[in-house]
Amino acid sequence: MSKCPNCFQLLPTMQYAWVCENPRCTKYPDQAASRYSPTPVKRGKVLVATAPPGDPTWRPPIAGDCPSCAEPLSEACPHCHWGLIEGWRGGHTVCVAMNGARATGKSVFIAVLIKQLQRMALQWHTVVGFADARTRDTYERVYETPLFAERGLMGPTPAAITDNAYQGAPLVFDLGMIGGQRRFLAIRDIAGEEMERPPAEAGHLQFLAHANAIFFMFDPLAVANIREKLVDLIPAQLRVGGDPLTVLGNLQRLVGRRSPQVAVVLSKFDALHALRNVDDVQWSGIMSNAGAAFLRDPSEDTGAYAATDGLLLNEEVKSLLYKLGGGGVVLAMENPQSGVPIQHQFFAVSALGESPDGQRLNPHGIAPFRCLDPLKWVLHTNGVIPAT
Repeated sequence: MSKCPNCFQLLPTMQYAWVCENPRCTKYPDQAASRYSPTPVKRGKVLVATAPPGDPTWRPPIAGDCPSCAEPLSEACPHCHWGLIEGWRGGHTVCVAMNGARATGKSVFIAVLIKQLQRMALQWHTVVGFADARTRDTYERVYETPLFAERGLMGPTPAAITDNAYQGAPLVFDLGMIGGQRRFLAIRDIAGEEMERPPAEAGHLQFLAHANAIFFMFDPLAVANIREKLVDLIPAQLRVGGDPLTVLGNLQRLVGRRSPQVAVVLSKFDALHALRNVDDVQWSGIMSNAGAAFLRDPSEDTGAYAATDGLLLNEEVKSLLYKLGGGGVVLAMENPQSGVPIQHQFFAVSALGESPDGQRLNPHGIAPFRCLDPLKWVLHTNGVIPAT
């Protein structure tokens, strides 16, 4: 079964929906869509077909034309009425939700991840493309151009209720045929401020509970002691986010008793690499250990997920989090308050490879470190790629 790229819920086999996407057609209040949006939604005519109870032979009718404008209807998600691309139900969708406090590098990570994913696809004998025009426009305008063309950082992700909130629509990528099945990847970004202080009405964040995986970003520069040690080694950072443990608690409350996988990602790891040069015997010794997994990057060596390397890195990052004073994050994963076990793993990434200087990239350019690891883990655990 496939999932909706917007609300991340499984598409029911015994219920189908169609929506008119003609921009000139009459728009009607859509209560179903509004439950998943921070503001009321109006859209074209929506038709729903549901199988009669106890009828296993039921088949959905052929989509017809809009009764208002006579244009062809498009298939939509029965839950949130999000329009689906042709052939969507026949594919397999992996849904990933970004998460973390402000300034943890979520948007920069997405920008770099897609570039690396496009290269990795060659090892899967496929090509990664944009699944729809909206994704192409958003990725190129919001992520690619500021970072790769203008050599600067994109601004903070706006709150969902603002007029320029581009993250209200998912980024959807067509991974092509892998393992004999068409695969899609849906990514939803989120404003860090909404996770630091979730709104009272959080229906638009319901997708978190239905994600295949959540990438929870932890910024080591949020730790004052680390920032102080790196004062003369890396440029001062203009923005620092809120308490990661508070954000993680808010995330777990929003998810409830559901249990998507969680990749706990220690971001901006290049800053920790710089600790090998500090006048601190403990930190310089830790970060100079040539045998450590967090000092090498085999993520692009093979199209498979390197499971043994991942387990070693997992233990190393957990130890680093304790050293950073982030042991609460480890305990929240291993012993969640809900009592529902969370399938999780710890990762270390650097999207840029060097700390930016203000809003400009480091003159050395972009040198990603282990950015593919969390995604390859999720693709493996969801049956898309093998492990070694």
